[in-house]
Amino acid sequence: MEANPSELTAAATFDAKRAILSKRDMFRPLAVQRTEGLAGALSSKKVRAETPLLVLDRNGAALSLLTSEMIFHHVAQGEWNGAPFLATF
Repeated sequence: MEANPSELTAAATFDAKRAILSKRDMFRPLAVQRTEGLAGALSSKKVRAETPLLVLDRNGAALSLLTSEMIFHHVAQGEWNGAPFLATF
């Protein structure tokens, strides 16, 4: 299936047969409790300009997750702009 990435949906790309499920989680999901604007995090030097980020877009609003955190946790979940989200890496 060849498609424009913006046309893909989670239902179209997720194959449940490939999921590895177990009773014990190998990695604890990253529970996003609070967020901070990227401009503020950059100016306060909490995040460096060269830091790799995983950027999500929902209706024109962006949420950036640190790639280093996602490499360890593999899953981030929380609430973003009043709606639940789940991101995997």
